[in-house]
Amino acid sequence: MIKDIVSKIKEAEEKAKEIEASSKKQHKKIVEDAYRESDRIVEKAEEEAESMFSGAEKKAKDEAAGKAKQMEKDNAGKKKKIEDNFKAKREKAIGKIIRRILS
Repeated sequence: MIKDIVSKIKEAEEKAKEIEASSKKQHKKIVEDAYRESDRIVEKAEEEAESMFSGAEKKAKDEAAGKAKQMEKDNAGKKKKIEDNFKAKREKAIGKIIRRILS
């Protein structure tokens, strides 16, 4: 009878050890899976951030190029106005010089 009890206790201990080993193995697998998933999430987030930054950079460059073209158009009109004004004043000055020389 005592042998049966001792035998049952030993069987229970062995079963407990098996359960403990299985639990440790499952724990290790869960932790490893969690790390893999964490790495995957971080990688995906980095890719999405890179995509967003690339899109924002392209948009900013396009906007800057558009503003530069608009400024060129605006300044072209101003430049022509300045050149026309310069030519008119130059002609006027030349006319004054010629009149002084001839008078």
